[in-house]
Amino acid sequence: MNEEKSKILLEEINGILRSRIKFINKNYLSVRDAYKNYYDDTRLDPLRHEICLCIILGLYQAAITLTNHFLESLLKYALIIKHSENKKIEEEKIKGAVVTSLNERFEEGIRLYGNANLDKTINRACTLGLISKEQKKRLHGCKERFRNAYSHSDKRKTFGDSSMPITGVKFDKDGIKMDETIETKIAEFLPGQGIIQVIFAQKEAIPYFLYIDSLAREIIEKLFGSDNEK
Repeated sequence: MNEEKSKILLEEINGILRSRIKFINKNYLSVRDAYKNYYDDTRLDPLRHEICLCIILGLYQAAITLTNHFLESLLKYALIIKHSENKKIEEEKIKGAVVTSLNERFEEGIRLYGNANLDKTINRACTLGLISKEQKKRLHGCKERFRNAYSHSDKRKTFGDSSMPITGVKFDKDGIKMDETIETKIAEFLPGQGIIQVIFAQKEAIPYFLYIDSLAREIIEKLFGSDNEK
């Protein structure tokens, strides 16, 4: 790459960084604790880290869709670990010692939960005491409000009954003519949904992630204790 191209590239990169500064200043303190405090769990920390970076940089839609993935991963992981621990206890009762390898111990849990849908993992996590009934109810709400809305691109779930005034415009021989302004549901107004979804995501990304982050920390403590010996 010649010097001129390198200069152009550097200017573009600096432009991107400058455009993110306002988001960093606005959002960092909101997720600072979650960003700095690791779970000490290599299976979940990479997702936590990436979501925090998305929020810090103002990539709100990316943060929500990745938090959806984090939620599903968290529950499946917790259920697989819980099942493997129960299996270990049964083996010790029957055989007096654990004889299966780690892969064998996790194999059955992965078969049970690796492909399970979110409804099943939420309900099962509650049954096993990993989450409370109140958390179960809230997570089912998250499934509809965020997972189905954003990850499945269901605009009726994204925008609900929210509406906005829309004024139509006509062009004729006399020029531009304004139509009557009517209240229109955003879910039915295709042209504006992309920009409006950015606004919705900006309001929802941080509280959604912080709730799932706090839930993850609670579940990890239930699985491994406060010492987090994984």
